[in-house]
Amino acid sequence: MIKVNRYFPVGGPVSEDDLIDRELFLEGLTRRLSDGQNILLAGPRRIGKTSLALEVLRRLHREGYDVALVDMFGITSVRELTEHLANALLENRTGVQRTVEKLRDMVRAAHTEVRVSVQGIELGLSFARRQGSEMDLLEEALAITDKLIRASNTRVILVFDEFQELSRVDVNLPKILRSHLQQKPHISCLFLGSKPTLLAQLFSQGNEAFFRYAVSLPVPEIPPDAWSDYLVRKFSERGISITPAEVGVLLKLTGGHPQDTMLVASEIYYALIEMESQVVSLTVLEIAYQRALESLMRAFEELWGSLSEHQGAQQLIKKVAHGERPYGQNASPARVGRILTYAMNRGILIKVGRGQYEFFEPMFRDYVMRL
Repeated sequence: MIKVNRYFPVGGPVSEDDLIDRELFLEGLTRRLSDGQNILLAGPRRIGKTSLALEVLRRLHREGYDVALVDMFGITSVRELTEHLANALLENRTGVQRTVEKLRDMVRAAHTEVRVSVQGIELGLSFARRQGSEMDLLEEALAITDKLIRASNTRVILVFDEFQELSRVDVNLPKILRSHLQQKPHISCLFLGSKPTLLAQLFSQGNEAFFRYAVSLPVPEIPPDAWSDYLVRKFSERGISITPAEVGVLLKLTGGHPQDTMLVASEIYYALIEMESQVVSLTVLEIAYQRALESLMRAFEELWGSLSEHQGAQQLIKKVAHGERPYGQNASPARVGRILTYAMNRGILIKVGRGQYEFFEPMFRDYVMRL
């Protein structure tokens, strides 16, 4: 029987040990941020951007930098953003994830101004509920970085995940945040986002607040050889044998998509445990792939259903799945363009050339072709 110890990470950020062929990229990203550059990492979800950011923050924190990560996904107000930011910054000193909430428990009066000292950093936190005070609270949260740098004499590194959601919270927020950040040269920002066209607009158009504010870096693909080395090593740690041929089949099925490849590898592992086998065969691969596809079915159904909101979108995506070009003789270029933009923002398609598009996730292409 195979000994169960570790598994292939699926569904969230991965550890340093499971970041495949990322060392040079991580070193460069860490160096750029510590030197004061602002960086943009844009790309579809599930390619490992958050895992990279978390590893960079771990390294920088070990080197003595103050770090903070704010996930914009699900944030609905400036006040909520402010509390997330303040909590992340204060955690550098308190080690407590929800410092602001704990302070609020101590100060119940709705309009009380308090001054507290957190590990030698004096803070003024207003809990007033006036609508007009939200931007003042944001400024006060960002002012925590001034206090951190005075206390430690190091740069502050901020990571904003799903940054394209900023204007959804408040249409004026990008301009206000940019105005505050540019006055704080001790802050380096790493912006992450999963909607490339929206991010391109935010950082590349001259009338946008963050125009040319950050250097855009592509997240490199994981080379097949690196995948092969990783998979062979991980399986061998469990006493499982997999040949380069089987690895090649696995990567052809998943296209090297990071999360899908991990998912199929995980299903291989658990299928072998059930079968009490230690050899990956094509039969095992097929069983694992079908199980992985079934586990993704609900997500794929939701993604496919969202296309029905755009007239002709499902038909166009089917054309691309079957290798046809999206622009046909009778198609409206404007309508096709809108559908393609939506599909790229949802991480369905990627542009590979003039008028040429491919599925970002080959397993979703397989799902579409079976409809």
